[in-house]
Amino acid sequence: MLLSIILTACNTTKYVKKNEQLLDQNTIKIDGNKTSDLDITSYLIQRPNNTVLGIPLGIHIYNIGDVNYDSIHQEKMKAFVDRNNLGDKILSKKQTLKLLNKRKKLNDWFLAKGEAPVILNSSKTKQTEQNLRTHFFNNGYFNAVVKTTVINDVKKANVIYNITKNSPFYIGDINYQISSASVKETLNQNLNRLPLEKGQQYHLENFKNTVSKITTTLRNNGFYHFSEGLVSFREIDTLASNNITPVEIHIDNRKIKKGNEIIELPTKIQTIQKVNVYTDYSYQTRNSPYDIKKSYNFIDFYAHNKLKHKTKTLSNSIFIEPNQVYSDQNVELTRDHLRSLNNFKSIKISHKELANNKLTTTIVLTPQKKYGVGINTEIIHSNIKQLGLSGGFSFINRNLFKGAEIFQLSLQGSIFDTATKVSGEDSASFNAYEVGVDISLEFPRFIFPFISNIIPRTMTPKTKVTIGTSFQKNIGLDKQKVSGVINYTWKSSSKNTHNIELLNLQFINNLNPESYFDIYSSEFRKISEIKPLIDPNYNLTINNASSFLNNVPNSFASSNPEEYTTLKNIAKREDIITSNNIIPATSYSFEHNSRRGLSDTNYNFFKTKISSSGNVNSFFLKEENNQKIFEKIPISEFVKIDIDYRKFWSKSINNSLAFRTFVGIAIPTGKNKDIPFITSYFAGGSNDIRAWKTYELGPGSSNSGLEFNIGNLKILSSLEYRFKIINSIHGAVFADAGNIWNLPSSSAASDDEIFDSFKSLENIALGTGFGIRYDFNFLVLRLDLAFKTFEPYLDENKWLSNYRLNESVLNIGINYPF
Repeated sequence: MLLSIILTACNTTKYVKKNEQLLDQNTIKIDGNKTSDLDITSYLIQRPNNTVLGIPLGIHIYNIGDVNYDSIHQEKMKAFVDRNNLGDKILSKKQTLKLLNKRKKLNDWFLAKGEAPVILNSSKTKQTEQNLRTHFFNNGYFNAVVKTTVINDVKKANVIYNITKNSPFYIGDINYQISSASVKETLNQNLNRLPLEKGQQYHLENFKNTVSKITTTLRNNGFYHFSEGLVSFREIDTLASNNITPVEIHIDNRKIKKGNEIIELPTKIQTIQKVNVYTDYSYQTRNSPYDIKKSYNFIDFYAHNKLKHKTKTLSNSIFIEPNQVYSDQNVELTRDHLRSLNNFKSIKISHKELANNKLTTTIVLTPQKKYGVGINTEIIHSNIKQLGLSGGFSFINRNLFKGAEIFQLSLQGSIFDTATKVSGEDSASFNAYEVGVDISLEFPRFIFPFISNIIPRTMTPKTKVTIGTSFQKNIGLDKQKVSGVINYTWKSSSKNTHNIELLNLQFINNLNPESYFDIYSSEFRKISEIKPLIDPNYNLTINNASSFLNNVPNSFASSNPEEYTTLKNIAKREDIITSNNIIPATSYSFEHNSRRGLSDTNYNFFKTKISSSGNVNSFFLKEENNQKIFEKIPISEFVKIDIDYRKFWSKSINNSLAFRTFVGIAIPTGKNKDIPFITSYFAGGSNDIRAWKTYELGPGSSNSGLEFNIGNLKILSSLEYRFKIINSIHGAVFADAGNIWNLPSSSAASDDEIFDSFKSLENIALGTGFGIRYDFNFLVLRLDLAFKTFEPYLDENKWLSNYRLNESVLNIGINYPF
């Protein structure tokens, strides 16, 4: 607040010269109504300086510097050479010189990192006015009027653009003038409807889309030379008294210059006669002869010494075939499919004209290196891993069996301090470690009987088989995990991706279950509090706590029912967390992402995943007491559904609004009414509800104080406003709401943990806060400070009771939380 007062008191017009004005605000009004529509405001040529909470921080930083300091510095340097004052004697001439240069660098830093004041420029204002007029003209408002008003306030100026649209124009009769009979026939056969239609309001975008659709249709049906320049619109009447203009669409023949003459060539369909593929081009061997030639599916493949890829595999990625009419779509499909193999760093496709409207297609492939090795290191910090070092080694073999298969081997290891130390090792540093290895093999096709031909190759089907194991020590109960995954993916469109995990088999083995009450000390304290009611003389320790729970007399239930239930729930929770698990899951996921590139800030994302464990893929296992088992280990049986939706809006170039909602539920289907710890939901953390640490929140309105809180139902929503502060520094304000619950069927859940009706939504927690992000272009470093705003587990004063700095949570993350 003090900083804001100081900055506000600064003079933002410090470097605004006489007869100049600081651009303070732009306002656009359409028919008297103010608008902030990005489509309209994007035409503003000149914009005011960025502000943070209304404060032009960039100007204030810039004003700390002195724009005339270069000349001042030169004068100081001249005086420095001849002077001999007390300061020079104390610091020495060399130190004094360094001090002068540092002052110069500091001044330059303020000028470079700040923002110079935006001075009102009348020519840019007129250009903006013309841009707005053109925009409305292009959208059918041929008689739109734009008037600009500049309101002056000493050295500041506000610019108001008043737009009067008047009545729009509409499309009347549409006529065609097509020079080529083959073009006309092709359009009649393949183009039923155009973006431009009679009766719709005039929009330039519809004309552009019409040109694009005509061109695309013709180029995908053999017209190799056709271009958008051959389509034009005529007879448009912008002065029509009835505001209805006819449109005449002209499609001309191609014209070329021959000598001093312009010759018109009839537009004809061209056919592919031959396809040549050069499989191992490199700049170093560009002049060497291609010794090897093989043909497959009428496609000729060439190589220098040895053909390193199977011709069948390459042919499967090529959609250009002899005797096929030319098609842009097939060219792009071929390029994308070859690129998806991840075996080639360069793919060039060209065409050469032959006689009789024939073409030869040449595909030049530059392979990537067959073998690759990678080494990575990183510093670890999280709620569980307080500080640590991690390192990894990876090996890749491309084209393992000459079918563009990709083999990968990854080794990863780390050492770190844990948040909860066990076995009396509180003084030990780097007391925990984790090692793991993963091996994967990816095929550019489906590898499975009966389904290999179900998904067409145009959808880029892939199969990936992964096996891995990891071992961790002094993290929780210590674990060994073995996993195996058979995964199928394909893209039904540029926006939609499908994924089937035919089998995701996980075996989780707890190596240190006897340390349960050492790690979950809060539960041991509860047992200690209840123990005197059962046996005051019992010598309760962490090592015999499990035995104590198993021997609680049934008579205790009648005399102390609440305490008895608490002990039974602790025993059940211990059993859930310490049990070893085999999880044979099958899942299907669908992902839709409408983003059209990194610069697109208006898009939506949707993903859903349905998983089933132990229901359809373990029918061959034997049962004991209605429980499927393997080697005396129970099989986890559940159905799990996750739904994740995100929406992004951009109100201006430097500001955006992001929304996310997530709903997940895991329903036990076997005799065991609980799901494994590893597949349960948790709340809190840097990418979740940021006001609570990972595993800290929930379930429901409970406040168990457990180190790891889990549930089998989760609801989460986040709303975040993101804005630019200055240069690469961005800010955000956010609100995260949600919680986890257990289902009524859960065997170890208390009433305040269960979601039994919509009334349970009262237990949704709310966290709010703000963040600072630095954009490195290749990643974003994020710091978010979050405060507990609504705490459902408090008995009273649930709002803002702990809304203070010492109760806040600082989250450090890479990239945006969603």
